[in-house]
Amino acid sequence: MSALRHVWQSWRSLRLNEALVFVAAGLLFGAIDLTSLLELRVGDHLPQVLARHLSLPLVSCAVLLLCWLPAARSHPAHPARRQRLVAATALGAILAMAVGYALNAVVPWTSLCDIYAQTHGKMKCTMFRINAVIGDTLWVFMPALMIVGVLEFRTLRRRQDQAAQDLLREHSQLRRHALASRLAALQAQVDPALLFDALVSVEQAYGREDPSASARLERLIRHLRVALPRLRDAGATLGGEAELIASYLDLLRDLNGDPPAFECELGPRGATQLPPMLLLPLVQRAVRLGHPKHCWLRVDGSSITLGFDQDGLCSEDADLTSLRERLTVLGAKLLCRSGNDRTEFILDLPA
Repeated sequence: MSALRHVWQSWRSLRLNEALVFVAAGLLFGAIDLTSLLELRVGDHLPQVLARHLSLPLVSCAVLLLCWLPAARSHPAHPARRQRLVAATALGAILAMAVGYALNAVVPWTSLCDIYAQTHGKMKCTMFRINAVIGDTLWVFMPALMIVGVLEFRTLRRRQDQAAQDLLREHSQLRRHALASRLAALQAQVDPALLFDALVSVEQAYGREDPSASARLERLIRHLRVALPRLRDAGATLGGEAELIASYLDLLRDLNGDPPAFECELGPRGATQLPPMLLLPLVQRAVRLGHPKHCWLRVDGSSITLGFDQDGLCSEDADLTSLRERLTVLGAKLLCRSGNDRTEFILDLPA
């Protein structure tokens, strides 16, 4: 029953392009036989000759198609797949000849071979002869085997292309997962020098009984809570990244630094998902390279703009190159515009 089910399912899986290949082959071989019309005078037998030499090849190709489909739909990695295809083609050629002789017996249309035999006083072609049957079977088998070989080659190429695409897709997913893990690790990192300086600053503030000591400690705790993500989190939100930037700048301010004032306009886009550690490295880089007094974060559609009131921050360096590489893997883009005492980094994330 399983074999019959496989045969039935393989017949049902017939694709239009496969059917067209066999139909075209049948018409081609019928047209080849009809070239003899240029040499023979068929007279009133022309309709029968045309019907015979166009219909029989189509019937033969249909039989070959039905025999080929179960073998073609067998497992592509089966060690005996090629033998199955050859055996199916041979069986199809034999059955095609059997069906052809049966049709000749039922519908005795005149053939070009019969006209040639009658003209030259030879034996009629419709008479059964074992050598003629073997020759006709081989005449069907050899071209059919070539057609099956071409179809198998195309199928193999299609499967190889699909396997290559699946491999590339898997590779891209692995790169994304690796990058996500790398970004999560970066997000979990706290600059040890910054942390040490902040702790010392808090200790000194308590030592001299500075009224701001408690507020400094609260800001340090806030920064640690924001900067140390939950390891099970797969990503971050735009609002979380903005809070991370704000806490970082507050911590710098407590260390007697001169960080830029931070302005954030997110509106309802604060919950937008994005990979972690894409914005804070730009802020750290801007503070390290220059002395901006103002920093702003805005959202416009799918674009995120991080700006500074200082120009000349678009120069390529190791940090910016590393960030662009991460964004390339994520399918995002980073543009930088500088001029008129301002620099804006525009981050375009994929939808």
